[in-house]
Amino acid sequence: MITKPQTGFIKDPIFISYTSLSDFLKCPRSYYLKNIYKRKETGFRIQIASPHLSLGSTVHDSVKWYLEMGGQVSQDQLIKKFRNFWLKYSGKRGGFSSREEEATFGKRGLKMIDNFFQNAKILEKGAPAISFPKYPLFEDVILMGNFDFVGEREDQTLHVLDFKTGVTDEKDPIQLYIYAILAEANLGKVVSVASFWYLDRDDSPRAIVLDPLEPKLEWLKEKAKQLKQALEEGIWVCIKGEDLCQDCQLHQAIIDGKGEFQFSDYRYKKDVYYLGSK
Repeated sequence: MITKPQTGFIKDPIFISYTSLSDFLKCPRSYYLKNIYKRKETGFRIQIASPHLSLGSTVHDSVKWYLEMGGQVSQDQLIKKFRNFWLKYSGKRGGFSSREEEATFGKRGLKMIDNFFQNAKILEKGAPAISFPKYPLFEDVILMGNFDFVGEREDQTLHVLDFKTGVTDEKDPIQLYIYAILAEANLGKVVSVASFWYLDRDDSPRAIVLDPLEPKLEWLKEKAKQLKQALEEGIWVCIKGEDLCQDCQLHQAIIDGKGEFQFSDYRYKKDVYYLGSK
């Protein structure tokens, strides 16, 4: 089982999550623009409003609310909560180019909420909630994440579960391995099952083949060392060179003043922009 090493106070730690590490491995410059670059006016990072992100955030927030309520809510109450969350992302705030596009994504979200509600009873009893669990990888580098759900199985082991709202299956389960490492280190129990639940097409979680966690942890440490070195050197080159990959092009467009400011997300310290015809 993965146990958390003892550490003292760490000044200015480097936090690494599944999302940020994925950004770095995909394109170092994209990682910089998404995770490091901050607007001088607010000190916040940049986020581009996207229908897919808006859909995912609303569905996840609705499911999280249901779980926090212990499932003691009606379907109508859950749908009402979804609609209230959706208001935050209406129009350009959610990256929607038209009412029709927004309605299409909204209907997809309602379908996922219905699917979840009809089948949520299959979930185990939830483990104690932990806000942003952490695991020190080495020196000042800390792995962190945020569980969608961790269930306690009858044999006292854990089930880590991540809800998915996209249209394609995940090709790499490293996200679940990160959550499994964080769960074992912070909850003190073995993770025996790790699953994705594709809410738009499956009526139950789909478990992966869970390999030993130790080799995955060593891989994460190696990639984290590469990221730390890049931070120390401060050299952020796009994988496409001067042509720039799509992610770099989009974020550079915002920096160049081509986007429309929508709102500041104070929870995650991001300034959200709409960028048409992406």
